[in-house]
Amino acid sequence: MPLARAMIKELTTRAKLPLIDPGQRIRATVIGASQFTIQVSGKTIYLSDPSMLPVHGVPVMHVGRTAEDHPEKLTEAIRQGFIGLDLEPDARAAIAFSWQGDPSFERLAATSKAIIAAVAKKRSEPLFLMIDGDIGRTIGRLLHEELGLPGPLVSIDGVQLQDLDYVDVGELMSPPGVVPVVIKSLLFS
Repeated sequence: MPLARAMIKELTTRAKLPLIDPGQRIRATVIGASQFTIQVSGKTIYLSDPSMLPVHGVPVMHVGRTAEDHPEKLTEAIRQGFIGLDLEPDARAAIAFSWQGDPSFERLAATSKAIIAAVAKKRSEPLFLMIDGDIGRTIGRLLHEELGLPGPLVSIDGVQLQDLDYVDVGELMSPPGVVPVVIKSLLFS
């Protein structure tokens, strides 16, 4: 407190403005404990409706590597992700997962069916897929055009996320056919 008193004393001698005690102290906020990073998507993305972008503050659920060879575990991980975020299955959300290995039709179809089984049958809110492998366009087309996933779909690859992240997705930049992704992460130590 001696620094504060010294500042008040100095300011009152230099300035003719009245100093008023607001009666409240500043408190730490969650903004002070966050980190922002920007990534650019891969070029193989899928947007069912590019006019829906930009969007801000999309909550992320990271379901790990369950997408690769265990579709039933992926379905359950997505359902638990919605519960953990306190969201309904038709809410605007981003499902983040890892993909390694061959993008065979069988694996992509199994993953797509697992996603459809986990989300609401009737969707009006957009669903975002954030994949760190190079399958964004392929799985987006399979989900939306072949399997009929209702509602807007944004499938982006080349992005790495984790639980408790929030993303902002910017407008399509054409050329080169990418979207900027701002990732807001909470920092805990």
